[in-house]
Amino acid sequence: METLSATTIFWLLVLGATTGWIVGYIMGHEGITLKSNIIWGTVGAPVIGICALYVQMSGVLVFALLGTLAMLFLANVFHLHHVEDITGNIDRRIRINKKN
Repeated sequence: METLSATTIFWLLVLGATTGWIVGYIMGHEGITLKSNIIWGTVGAPVIGICALYVQMSGVLVFALLGTLAMLFLANVFHLHHVEDITGNIDRRIRINKKN
């Protein structure tokens, strides 16, 4: 059974930062920023991992990885916006096609 040690916390931080970087790289400009993904991953993985240690689950790193992926997925999905919104190239004119 794993215990809460400095090594476990280190690996949870590395796992969270790496997961945040990968999710941020995959999402690109469609979700929250890359820096925000890394920060949320670095915060989320230790919290989820420590909760898994508290309930005495085995495979804390796997549980933290899956929990961090779920958390980052929800953060990015509820923050989705279109590239046109970021760049300001929004064309709001109504186009009416007349048939002759």
